[in-house]
Amino acid sequence: MKKKVIVAIDGPSSSGKSTIAKLVAKHFNFTYIDSGSIYRAITYLALKNNLVKTDSIDVVSLIDLLNNCSISFSFNSINQNIINIDDVSVENEIRTFEISNNVSLIAEKNKVRKYVLKIQKDISKNKSVVMDGRDIGSVVFPNADFKFFLDASLDIRSLRRWNELKLSEKDLKFEDVKKDLLKRDENDINRKFSPLIRTKDSILIDSDQLNIVEVVSQIINIINKEIKNK
Repeated sequence: MKKKVIVAIDGPSSSGKSTIAKLVAKHFNFTYIDSGSIYRAITYLALKNNLVKTDSIDVVSLIDLLNNCSISFSFNSINQNIINIDDVSVENEIRTFEISNNVSLIAEKNKVRKYVLKIQKDISKNKSVVMDGRDIGSVVFPNADFKFFLDASLDIRSLRRWNELKLSEKDLKFEDVKKDLLKRDENDINRKFSPLIRTKDSILIDSDQLNIVEVVSQIINIINKEIKNK
């Protein structure tokens, strides 16, 4: 295997990207980078500082805030990243329905995406990485060694997300989660900057009828086969 390998995993919200990317990274002992957590951390900051008003954001104030704080990653014993703001973990704070409901609004801003792109590039230097997101194969690493696009139906993705969130938000309704995912899909696909797309050279994996183990096995087998042929 060459010194540095980049694996890009893209797909819509709740398609299983993060879970699968973590397991693939663990198998190959690569560094896993959850790019979505960066956008969630920024959303957390925006909400905490009252910079989100209905469907608008005070982008100028948000960028000023970002330039005066530090968003970084630390790594645990299995090489997975923990998102920090000013060296304090916000992993639990960024996994709420409120954050999910506002993150697309933040992510569509070009200045925010440029800020995140720099973090993504910096953290990936001199490492073999598995990174998941919406534009990893198209914008962040267009020359990635391996590109995968994970997909699943809206109903399947909504059920997965609802099952995850209802453990901590017991009153959350399935229809609200589905409505939120549909809105996020529309925002991600139609945003002006770095929209969610499947690149021509990516491998599509539809997980409607597959479990996590089956998807991970497919990806690992594809990577191993390519490595052996080189």
